[in-house]
Amino acid sequence: MEVQVRDLSTWGLAPGHTPWRLVPYIDGRALNGVYPVAVNLRNATLQFHLRITPDNRTAWTHLLSPLVFQRPVRFSVGLELQDPFETDFVLEDKPATLTVINPRWVALAAVVVAVFAAAFCALAARTSLLMERSEPGQGSVVLRFSLAKVQLALWFFVVFGAFLVIWLVTGNFNTINSSILATLGISAGTALGDAYLKSARSHPAGASSSEPAPMAPEGPPLTARQRATRFVREMVSDSEGYSIYRFQMLAWTAALVVVFLADVYDDLVMPSFGPELLYLLGLSSGTYVAHGVSDNFRGRGDPSSPPGAPTAPAAPPSAAPTHI
Repeated sequence: MEVQVRDLSTWGLAPGHTPWRLVPYIDGRALNGVYPVAVNLRNATLQFHLRITPDNRTAWTHLLSPLVFQRPVRFSVGLELQDPFETDFVLEDKPATLTVINPRWVALAAVVVAVFAAAFCALAARTSLLMERSEPGQGSVVLRFSLAKVQLALWFFVVFGAFLVIWLVTGNFNTINSSILATLGISAGTALGDAYLKSARSHPAGASSSEPAPMAPEGPPLTARQRATRFVREMVSDSEGYSIYRFQMLAWTAALVVVFLADVYDDLVMPSFGPELLYLLGLSSGTYVAHGVSDNFRGRGDPSSPPGAPTAPAAPPSAAPTHI
């Protein structure tokens, strides 16, 4: 951007005044470290390249959030740690316009997210992408929504969308921190652990190969309301009924997603969850998987028996005593 400063050459003659040390002021906040890239004393103009640096990141965070496309601002220049110059760009009369998000890049990012979201929804509606095989006990297999897979998909789209938004506004693409990786790792580990337990229960070690259990016949097509009711019911229940382990995991996931989105909207950074919060999320997921382990043992019998060990034959019913 190019700025014209009245009497710039005269101001530069004073001791300690140099145009090359002037920085932009937006809404009274100095963008420290953003010095002119060109100075023309004859035309009294300064050229700046507005950029985010570690020295002015806090000021930019206040200027760019909450997220809008454009925002009217008061603009001036001045020396760092001093009052800015008087300016014609005031909010009441002639404000400057700060472009927070470029609409063209937003349109491109929206197309990318919409394509992936549409493909995901189509696969989720027509395939078993978010479902797991369950044996209700009637000798057949049914498909039900998997809480672990839904959690993994939710975190993927939340982090994916936040990454694009932060990049569009700040230009920073190094936003994934260790706590976000840990959160995604916990979600992926929960999904893998749950899938392993389901597979181990359906194919126990040492068991003779047999034909897979037949799929239960599908009922009549469900309405949108019935599908939503079924989704909520299967999120908080298992083969034994409603589960406190599933409810706890679902509640903590929803709470962390809300905190995550609020931080991205207000501060334009990926939130950094502390170790205690990650331990709590891991404990919730671990309890959910551990409950599946106990279900697996109940389905197999005595967990102390080695895999593939023959089962002791049942004792015959007692008969009347005989005399020899």
